[in-house]
Amino acid sequence: MSDNSLGRVGQNPPRPDSVNFGIWTAVIFAGHAIGMAIAIGLAGVILSIPARNLLVPYTTLLYCGLVLSPLLYWARLSRERPKSCALRFGITIFLYLQVLMLALGFDTIRLGILSQAVVLSDYAPFMLPFSALASVLVYVFTRQAL
Repeated sequence: MSDNSLGRVGQNPPRPDSVNFGIWTAVIFAGHAIGMAIAIGLAGVILSIPARNLLVPYTTLLYCGLVLSPLLYWARLSRERPKSCALRFGITIFLYLQVLMLALGFDTIRLGILSQAVVLSDYAPFMLPFSALASVLVYVFTRQAL
């Protein structure tokens, strides 16, 4: 039988290492949710914050996983082209860190750990440079690894 008889004209067969988007998103999101639960739990214990007050911060950090998982999938799609893949991973890390730091800033204000003035004057100015540096490092390391 040829590919024509199966109705797969012009389609590439799935690679053995290809991953379904839904499965990929679920695994990354679940891992992110578990990691954030541990981080929020430790922060709650260290800062003596009741568990019910940690629900909103956990939810905001949980949404960061919804940003991370499709971006990682997008970056992973180009792994056969090293330069493009490294660039996509750099962009992914930059965007994820921006969302994560915004969520952390919001959560520290909401929990009363830092005031809004302190977050805007001492925390916010470092968000962009740190994210840019991290994304450049991810680009370089990914480019070397591929």
